[in-house]
Amino acid sequence: MVDDATIDRVDAPPGGEDLLTLLHRGPLETPPWQAFLSRLQSHVGAEFCGMFFRQGDAHITDSTEISAGDPQLEDLMPQYKAGFHALDPVPYDSLAPGRVHALGEFIEPGNPLHARYLHEFLIPGRRQFQRIMRVTAPGGYNAVLVIWRGETDFSGDVDALLAGFAPHLAISLQLYSVIERERVHAGICGEAVRRLNFGWLRLDARGHVLDRDAQADHLLRHGDALRMGPGGRLQLRSAEASRRLNEALRDFASDPLARPRAVRLSDEPWLDMLLRPAGDHVLSGPARPVVTAYLHGDRQTGVSRIDQFVHLFGLTASEARLALAITRGRTIAEAAAELGISEQTARGYSKIAYGKTGARGQADLVRILLTSAASLA
Repeated sequence: MVDDATIDRVDAPPGGEDLLTLLHRGPLETPPWQAFLSRLQSHVGAEFCGMFFRQGDAHITDSTEISAGDPQLEDLMPQYKAGFHALDPVPYDSLAPGRVHALGEFIEPGNPLHARYLHEFLIPGRRQFQRIMRVTAPGGYNAVLVIWRGETDFSGDVDALLAGFAPHLAISLQLYSVIERERVHAGICGEAVRRLNFGWLRLDARGHVLDRDAQADHLLRHGDALRMGPGGRLQLRSAEASRRLNEALRDFASDPLARPRAVRLSDEPWLDMLLRPAGDHVLSGPARPVVTAYLHGDRQTGVSRIDQFVHLFGLTASEARLALAITRGRTIAEAAAELGISEQTARGYSKIAYGKTGARGQADLVRILLTSAASLA
C-alpha cells in the first residue's frame, strides 16, 4: 500500500531518473508500462523484464502480462501454465511489498521438485537468474516485477535500483487501478446510457451544435427528427419543436436560471428533448454554450416495445398497447381514442396492467415501464 507519507519521501533511484519518468507515464500507455520495461531491460542488461498484474484472488497464471524481452527466446508461459507453475517455489502472494528477491532464495537444495523446476524449466529457458519484486495498491491490485538472465546473476546495484523503484511503482499501480476502475465504470454507465437511448448536445445562442456525445451524433446522422443544418445549426423536423427550441435559446441566453423545458420531437420512434440552461461554461464569446439538450428516445419501434411488454410482464397485446400509449404521455381518454376502444375498456386494461406490473397507479406504471429493466432490454 502507498500512504501520503510514502509519497512525500520517495526519490528517484540512483541512475534511474529517465526510467522513473517512463514508470510514472506507464499507466497512461497502451499497454501500460511497456516503455518502462523496454528501457529497464536495456538498462540492467536483462534478457526479459515483465510485469504481471492482477486483482483479488486471481492465481499468478491468470495475471495480465506486459513484458519486454529477447524475441528469440521461447515463450515458456504455455509450459508454465500447463504444469511447471505447480513446481514454482516463489510464494508470490506472500512476498513483502517493495522487497527485491533473488530466485535463489526460494530454491531449496535437495528438494526434488525445485531441482526439476530449475533443470527442466528455468535453465533450458535461460531464466535461472531472476529478481522478483511485488507491489500492491488499494482495491486488491498486485503487480509482480520480474527480470531475468540466463548466464550471469544481477549485481547489488540492480537490486538497489529495483528497490528504489518500489514506492514509485506502487504509486503508479495505484494510479493505474484508479484509471482502470473509472474505465470500467464509464463503460458500464455508457452501456446503460446507450441502452436507455440518452444523448446530449451543447448549443450556442443561435442553435449551433458546439459539442455532442456519440449517441446524439448517431441520432443527428441517422434520425429524421433532428439533423445538423448549414453551419452546424440544429434543425428539427417538427415546426412546433423548432418554435419551442428557439424560444428556449432566447430565454436561456438572457436568463441562465430559466426553468428547463421539454420538447417532443417524434412519436414513432418516440424521441423527446429536455432543454436546460448550460450554466457551467467557463469561456465567453460567440461560441458560448447557452443550452444543454438531453435527448431521450426509444430504440425500439412501438411494435417491438409492445412485444417486449408482453413477454416481460405477461400483458396481452391490447394491454401492452395501452401501456405503451400511457408511457408516451397519453391520458386514458387519449389512449382510448388512439387505439379505437372505449374509455371504459381502456380503464379496464390499465387496471389489469397495474396488477401484472405491480404498479400502484398510472404514474407508477410509467415509472416501471420506463425505468425498470424493461428500458434496458
